[in-house]
Amino acid sequence: MDNFEKEIIERITAVEQSIKSLHKRQDHSDQLVESIVKMAAEIEHMRKDINDVAEKVDDLEAKPAKRWESIIAAVIGAVGGSVGTAIITKIIGG
Repeated sequence: MDNFEKEIIERITAVEQSIKSLHKRQDHSDQLVESIVKMAAEIEHMRKDINDVAEKVDDLEAKPAKRWESIIAAVIGAVGGSVGTAIITKIIGG
């Protein structure tokens, strides 16, 4: 019985050490999961910020095109007005 009791005590000790090791690994895994969740939330915020910046860049890129369209419209209006005035002047005989 003496050897049997020693063997049981050794096995119980080994199991306890194994359980302690598993608890440490589990704690470490929980910390990793928590860190990953925090990183995911930060990435989500960063994605929103990047989308906002992209929209602002698109708006800034569109401004010169809008200005160019306004200039072309003004030139066409001026040329059209001049041609119209010249035609009316010729018709009236001035």
